[in-house]
Order: sequence, then structure tokens, then C-alpha cells
Amino acid sequence: MVNFPAGGSIVSGLSESLRQVLEIDGARTVALVDVGTGMIVGSAGDAPAGLPAAAASMADEARLAGDALGAPGGDLEELMTVTPSTFHLVKILSRWQDEGLMLFVDLDRARTNIALAALQVAQAAPAILA
Repeated sequence: MVNFPAGGSIVSGLSESLRQVLEIDGARTVALVDVGTGMIVGSAGDAPAGLPAAAASMADEARLAGDALGAPGGDLEELMTVTPSTFHLVKILSRWQDEGLMLFVDLDRARTNIALAALQVAQAAPAILA
């Protein structure tokens, strides 16, 4: 997992974009994940110990769900898992077969309006790839 330091052109732009997602009420962690490998490209926030495993698992789910849709690259836009204390929201940023990027956001369920958070993640997503 790479936590990007401040400074540097592309790196600082990505780091700042990820930090902006953390401004969503209840957001604890945000990670940019390679869909094909499940590897974390960059992250911001308080990364729990299980973040790499959760990101890899959600990448698997994204690949499977996209494949189930049958369209090349899939029409999948978002995935969400819910536990009594957590929302995991995944926004697919780009996907071509088994490759692409997704934004993984860990949210505190007690502090999050999930509909509003999904909207805010969708609005922030274009800046991640810019």
C-alpha cells in the first residue's frame, strides 16, 4: 500500500483527490485499487489492518459482478457491502475486461448517509483520474 506524500505533480494531485473523499461525513479510509490485481495503488485516511484484504475482496466482487452483466467491460458502476458498523462503497472508475481502477471507501455507518455519500463519491471520482 502506498500513502502518497505531499509534493510532486501526479502524486500530489492523486493524494489531494483521495483526501477530498475523506471529507465525506463518516469516511475513514479511501483507497485507489487496481481491479485486476486487488492491489492498493494509493490510499488516505486511517487504514485498518484488514484494508488490503478488503480491497482485494472487493476487486474480486467487482470483476465477478461485471462479468455477470455480460457487457464488454461491464456496466457496473458501484458496489456496496454493509455490516452493522460499516459501509464499504466501491466506485468503478474504469474497467476493461479484468483491468481498471476502483475507488474503495470505508465509511462509519453511524455517521454516514449512504445515499449522500454515494453521490459525493461519484462527484469526486473524475478528479481521481485527472
